[in-house]
Parts: sequence; structure tokens; C-alpha cells
Amino acid sequence: MTLSEGPRVLLRRIERGDLEGAAGFQYTLSILEPLTHVARLTDLFEQTGFWTEDAGAVVIEAEGRMVGTMQFYRSGACIHGYEIGYILHSEADRGKGYAAEAVRLFSDYLLAERPGLHRLQLIIETWNEASARVAEACGYEREGVLRKAGYSQADDPPDCWIYSRVR
Repeated sequence: MTLSEGPRVLLRRIERGDLEGAAGFQYTLSILEPLTHVARLTDLFEQTGFWTEDAGAVVIEAEGRMVGTMQFYRSGACIHGYEIGYILHSEADRGKGYAAEAVRLFSDYLLAERPGLHRLQLIIETWNEASARVAEACGYEREGVLRKAGYSQADDPPDCWIYSRVR
């Protein structure tokens, strides 16, 4: 099911055939667990299709193939918004504008489809200048630094920028 389409990128709901390709990337279809085993992905797909009221995952498709995945989830119990995470699976697909178009399309989709949604946010490790440029190109504003909030190094988490786009 297509959710949104731009000049280069199509966003669509997860299909069973996408699960094997997504299994190589931790936390890309759910923020709650890594989901790197196809059997577990299949079980969850059967239960929810990776789409609920407060969380969902989509495929980023370009050039007729899956180039990445995105998800949204509640950013906090008392925050009227969602956090968005995304990844392009191959280095070869980065730098082509796919991520910026996908983030823009998904943000616009969520804001249009969910009138009670007031805020979207991205948490970006401070070393990741490319993702910061994506956020800014999509109308997100940097709000500040979340100290030791990063996810790439459990023993010494890096600082992160928090970006938001509000209704």
C-alpha cells in the first residue's frame, strides 16, 4: 500500500517480501527490539503488519527497489508527537536525495493523516552532519543537545541533536 510518492521516492507499507532485506538492520522496523531474525519479523508482521495507532514502519523505495526503511513511534508518553527514524541500507544509495525526500514525504503524510499530532522529532548523533542536513532540508529545526543520548556506542553514548517540526 503506497502512502506517499515523490519524484524519486515512494513510501509504502511493509510487505512480507521486505522482511529478509530489513533483517540486516537493527531497530529499523521497531524501536522496541532489534528484529534481526526473519522468524521474529514474520511473527510481528502477522500480528500488526508493522502498523499500529502509535507506531509504524514503511519501505523507502527508489529505482523500483527497497533502498531503506523508516519508522515512527511515540516520542514520549507526555509528548503530543512522534519520533521518526530512518536508514538507507546501502552506502551506494546515500547522497542521492532519497533520505531527504523520504523524511519530507513521511512527515507530511503523518501531519496530514493525524490531526491530533502536533510535533515530529528526529534524534541525530552530533557527528552525523549528513542527517542534520537532511533534517534542516525537511523543515526541522534544531532545538538543542541531548547529552549522552546516542545509540551507536552503549559504553559511551554520544551526544545527540534534537530536531523538531511542529504543526
